[in-house]
Amino acid sequence: MAGISSLGVGSGLDLGSLVNNLVEAERAPVLNRLARKESDLSAELSGFGLLRSSLSQFQASLGGLSSTSAFDAKSVSLSNDALFSATVENSADVGSYTVEVNALAQAQSLASSAASAFATVDDVIGEGTLTIQFGTTTTGPYSFTPDAGQSPQVIEISAANGNNTLTGFRDYINDNEFGILASIVNDGSGYRLVLTSENTGADNSMEITVSGDSDANDNDNAGLSQLAFNAAAQTSMGQTVEAQDAALRINGLDITRETNEVEGAINGVTLDLKKAELNTPVTVEISENRSEITAAVNGFVTAYNGLMDSIDELTRYNAETQSASVLTGDFTVRGIESKVRGIVFGSVAGLQGNIRSLVDIGIRTDSSGKLSVDNSKLKDALENNSADVQALFTLQGRTTDPGVRYVAATPETNNGTYAVNVTSFLTQGVYTGTQPVTDLRVRGNSNNMTLTVDGISTGSITLTNGNYPDEASLASEIQTQINAAPDLVTNGLSVTVSYDAAADRFVITSDSSGAGSSVEVTAIDPQTDNRYGITVGNGVDGTDFIGSINGVAADGSAGVLTSTTGDSNGLAVSFATQATGARGSVTITQGIAGQLDDLLDSFLETDGFINAREQGINDSLEEIQDDRVRLDDRIAALEARLVRQFSALDALVAQFNQTSNFLSQQLANLPQPGSGNNGS
Repeated sequence: MAGISSLGVGSGLDLGSLVNNLVEAERAPVLNRLARKESDLSAELSGFGLLRSSLSQFQASLGGLSSTSAFDAKSVSLSNDALFSATVENSADVGSYTVEVNALAQAQSLASSAASAFATVDDVIGEGTLTIQFGTTTTGPYSFTPDAGQSPQVIEISAANGNNTLTGFRDYINDNEFGILASIVNDGSGYRLVLTSENTGADNSMEITVSGDSDANDNDNAGLSQLAFNAAAQTSMGQTVEAQDAALRINGLDITRETNEVEGAINGVTLDLKKAELNTPVTVEISENRSEITAAVNGFVTAYNGLMDSIDELTRYNAETQSASVLTGDFTVRGIESKVRGIVFGSVAGLQGNIRSLVDIGIRTDSSGKLSVDNSKLKDALENNSADVQALFTLQGRTTDPGVRYVAATPETNNGTYAVNVTSFLTQGVYTGTQPVTDLRVRGNSNNMTLTVDGISTGSITLTNGNYPDEASLASEIQTQINAAPDLVTNGLSVTVSYDAAADRFVITSDSSGAGSSVEVTAIDPQTDNRYGITVGNGVDGTDFIGSINGVAADGSAGVLTSTTGDSNGLAVSFATQATGARGSVTITQGIAGQLDDLLDSFLETDGFINAREQGINDSLEEIQDDRVRLDDRIAALEARLVRQFSALDALVAQFNQTSNFLSQQLANLPQPGSGNNGS
């Protein structure tokens, strides 16, 4: 108000205060209204934040119910855990097993000879080449069978490599990946080198041969040959620990494994062997683990009740105090509550049997609308109708044709029953010989033929003349020559040629699949048909994978038929049998957990209901700030106008005051009646 500080100077009136009061009288009601509105909107925004949090917590509780893992959980118990421990996967078969551990898997160890022990750890061991082959070793007498699946390890020993001393060799072995470990042990006779296979199991023992020993003798236990272990070098390294497989007996069946971690012997169970003890059976019990799903159901009920408490707190109206909560009567909250309750208290469409709603598994509601769990009834339902309880919560697909397998569905797949029809499966083009194979000789009158593969001609191909020992050999020659045709190579095409012994026919199959896959013989030599049963003619063309779901063409790829539209959108099935035509139906039921999860997504996603309301509130809060700016502008204009008006008034009053003073002075100077200036 610095601009009106001089108001009233002329008139003597407190016009500045008057203007201030008029301006404040105009400003205050609007500011108060905006502040109340802002406070209400902020409280409403905070209420939606609390609602969002409660919905998120409720959605999190669905995780243990929306997948099948909790329903398939298994537990394992042992009558004696001293011999081994056990872990179990959900895929394990329920049952009882008797397990005996007769031997533990162990790795072979070799030690250098005590007779030629090293004096110091820095002694030179020699130079040359060590070759380590892994396989199976037997002793008394010595024999070794190499494992063809393991490559030999070739190690060059030299001063240049820094590995020609005892310490240098140990460090070189341990710093590289040779499949063995090295250590130095002093047993009182001197320093001895110990080599141990990194892997347990009978097939992982070592045979060590030396070549190029500096003393020109690779097996004399001198120089580098001190590290040899083979049939010709039995006086050098000696076996201190025999390589051995783990040996078990499970329900009377003898089983061996290379390691002490035994997988697959019992489906879905891993045994970690600790100790071998003959004739000591251990009982392994695999059973359904109901604790995980029971906890998940109780967690769901607790989270639901928590959500209802939050909604009640946000929408409560106190009749006594006539006070409302921040979201009392809000249409969004009412809609959310109604939809959630509709799913929780409703039945799942498409379910058969006695379990179709939560009340059927012991989940009840009280007078306040809260849920409670009758764990006895829940336990009974899980023990006697586990599959139906699972279907109550999770997405399920059930087929009527045993040769059709449900693969997957998506949130876009609606509950319902959908017919499946297959027109054709994906096949390859095939040419089958028309006559038996009578002669395996290839000569000038039977060594040329021309084919068309997937529409591309091979041109004339020539087989290598000769007498082939069997049909498989001749089939391989035909395949080689066809696949060498330049135009096939250019177009990336090829065939597989086989011999069908049962039918006594050569079979030529295109390596591609689908409607464009084909094999045709277009020209042959005079004796080709008589000898090999191959004549001019078309084979059977390949076909595409074509089918429909719910009467609408579906996408067929990788052996799976997937619906891409309509109510069945996202439904995928595969086929164990290749029959075409009507293949029964698939019934999809989206369980309670899945329905709620999809519903909550629609509330919580960035384009969901709550976000839309929050965005609307934030827009309103921004509008309040704009209203404050506009109010400031309007008040500034009002103030300026009042200042102008009161300034004019002040000047006018000042002028009147000056005139009044002047007149007063003039009147005061007028002669008064009866004064001494009158003559008489």
